[in-house]
Amino acid sequence: MGFLQKDKQKEDHSTNKVVANYTNNANCPLRELAASKGKRYGAAISSDILLKEKDYANLIARECSIVTPNGELKWNATEPQPGQFTFESADAIADFCQKYNIDMHGHTLFWHMGRPDWATYPPTLKMIEQHVKGVMGHYRNSKVLKSWDIANEIIADNEQDTDNPTYGLRRGVKPELIRDLFLIAASVDNSKKFYLNDFGIEGATWKSDRFLKMVEYLKNSGVKIDGAGIQSHLWFSTAYSFDEKGFNSVLKRLNDIEVKPIITELDIIIDAPLPDSIQKLDQMVADSYKRYLDLCFAAKVDTVITWGLTDRHTWIRHPDWMPRQPFRDNPNLWKFLRPLPFDENLQPKSARNAIAQAFEQATYTPPTYK
Repeated sequence: MGFLQKDKQKEDHSTNKVVANYTNNANCPLRELAASKGKRYGAAISSDILLKEKDYANLIARECSIVTPNGELKWNATEPQPGQFTFESADAIADFCQKYNIDMHGHTLFWHMGRPDWATYPPTLKMIEQHVKGVMGHYRNSKVLKSWDIANEIIADNEQDTDNPTYGLRRGVKPELIRDLFLIAASVDNSKKFYLNDFGIEGATWKSDRFLKMVEYLKNSGVKIDGAGIQSHLWFSTAYSFDEKGFNSVLKRLNDIEVKPIITELDIIIDAPLPDSIQKLDQMVADSYKRYLDLCFAAKVDTVITWGLTDRHTWIRHPDWMPRQPFRDNPNLWKFLRPLPFDENLQPKSARNAIAQAFEQATYTPPTYK
């Protein structure tokens, strides 16, 4: 998972206008609506919940054509000790995908918060090579694992946290190390799609500019990089608008250099001032999904993954990750954290139907993920 990113712009209530009720195709699975337009819809899932909750597993199988393991493929899960690999949890998800004809997106080989205690950050090239060969080698012949987040969140959160002003990389990380990481990955298995994944790039920001420069550096270095993962942990509010123009420029730059943008971790928080009812809150979330996905589909995005499928298991409600303001310090507001398409009882919300309508209204484009 990534972190939430507010993108406060000048107030513009026109971008927060209410969209029509979302009732079309309420009974048609999202995976089918997406497929009809050459696209995929999916969600992040956890193996332990998948095995414990049959209703949850059934919902994933019904709605998703791609899934992302929540933490099961991260470095600390797959190589807890140097050279000692374990894939039981990740394989459980792969087996589920095989059974229900679902693609699996590998997340992630390199992340500063997902490393085991024994690995330094940045890791040495020897550590990286051992890890990539072990993990990617295990899934080299997988029929369901189709893509990898080769690196995740390598761009610093702000310009004070980097020692590389050109690319904005986290302290200690060199662009050559990321280049070599991609080269090693391609030497192990170049049959999969390779992505650079990050958050806070959904607009014209310092971070999105450095992210794009890093993508261009990799592209110009001749490494295999097929796409850019745009996490999309989003905040919306009537007090500030979404930077649609800036986000369009990000998508255009990626398309211009033939690096495919995909949405990898989408969920939506409504920020203060909060509405006076859950119904209004859900409508705001739904309108935000629709507006955001309309922009994505107009820019040829063909894969949308939400970070979870149901509010029952959203990471945003976890005490360690819940936004401090206005939510963490006020339990009375926790009920307004409803960022995903289905509610706690696995019932579809207006957000689910807004996603469905966005797929329905999208122009068909031949899929590029196969």
